[in-house]
Amino acid sequence: MFARPLLLLLLLLGTGLTAASGPKKTIYDGLLRHLFENDTLPYRPGAMPICEPGGKLHVNQDMLLLQLFDLDEPTQMLTVDVWVESIWKDCRLNWDPAKFGGIDNFAIKASEIWFPDLLFFESLHGNFEEGMFIYGEATARIFSDGSVQLGTQAVFKIFCRVDISSFPYDSQQCNITFSSWTKDASTFVLTKKPSDESSSDDHAFQSASNGEWQVEGFPSFNTISSRQVGVDESGGRSRDYTEVVFQLRLKRKYLFYQAYMLFPCILLTWLTLFVFLLPAESGEKMGYVTTILLSLFVFLLLVADNIPRSGDSIPTVGVYFCLAIALVSLANVKAVISYNISLKGRDFCMPRNLKWLLSRSRFVGLRLGRGAVPTEESPAPDEGGGAASSEAKEKLNGTSDGHSKQDENQWRYLGIMLDRIFFIVYFFVNLAVTIWILSCGE
Repeated sequence: MFARPLLLLLLLLGTGLTAASGPKKTIYDGLLRHLFENDTLPYRPGAMPICEPGGKLHVNQDMLLLQLFDLDEPTQMLTVDVWVESIWKDCRLNWDPAKFGGIDNFAIKASEIWFPDLLFFESLHGNFEEGMFIYGEATARIFSDGSVQLGTQAVFKIFCRVDISSFPYDSQQCNITFSSWTKDASTFVLTKKPSDESSSDDHAFQSASNGEWQVEGFPSFNTISSRQVGVDESGGRSRDYTEVVFQLRLKRKYLFYQAYMLFPCILLTWLTLFVFLLPAESGEKMGYVTTILLSLFVFLLLVADNIPRSGDSIPTVGVYFCLAIALVSLANVKAVISYNISLKGRDFCMPRNLKWLLSRSRFVGLRLGRGAVPTEESPAPDEGGGAASSEAKEKLNGTSDGHSKQDENQWRYLGIMLDRIFFIVYFFVNLAVTIWILSCGE
């Protein structure tokens, strides 16, 4: 009899408990309704937040370099990981924290509010929207005074014109230019974020450098440029646009190129010096220097892929390679000359100017014996006949073999003297070239 009323009572209690444990309002519901669902004037994300006639919206732009990935010289593409941030005031997004539970700020998707349509001109992204609307999927933080802080992390692919005239001791400067594509300076002012004592004007982490490049700085600048949006063949009036330029300054770490490119080449050029110390009788002078020359050419073919390709200028290391090839080639020519002179036999008479040169051998550190130093030739015998002429002929025939041997030795001594001269000249020229290439890195 009492079962039915008891069952009804239990059902009523369960329904009340269910209603009591239903969805509850959060402390942000009232604030969001106040800001975005106002019955008088609802918030419109497409409307630019300028609340006073003739006013301008000021946006502070900042960017922090997190990591430098790569700078590809052949394609002139810079890849960096950055944090991009914009700060402005939206006159519609302010409230009294005391009326909303002490809430001073909150986060919201950027698509729910107005944000600047910024782009960076040097973008190499395949999708245009990736380079233009960088804040599409970001999260904004809104403060009670109307300040909006919108930031996102992104990987930028940027065009950077590379100057390789000083490679591998070069420094590069890559610009990243931010601006609005549609809003000119009459209503939209983009400036760099004011720096204070606690922030660095370089906007780069110390760990942002990679194994090839050292980040020397990342300053920012305010600029104004005149441009015309769209193609107008009638030559319409251009407008001024405010821009913020972030300049990434890089310096190449040249230790790798010194160890694997310059050092082997320098070693080959100095090994060439010993060709002038080989005696002509060994027959190895030409083979020695030709082997070094071929090794240098083969080495250049192996390192060609590491040298940036450019038709604008010749890099420093390219100039050094050309000089090295020229030096070794000249050493080859000098070896041919000294080799040819050293092996001249007794059938060749030495000209007087070469004899004079041989007599000055002491100036290059050679001390020759008396028999090696050329003297005045004996007067020729009289062809008129007589006893005196016969005696002179016999004396001449008796000493002809000795004079021939002496002439042969003089050619050999002259070759040694030329080797010594070429050795001194090559040493100082190669020393100057080596000092020049090594001093380029300082």
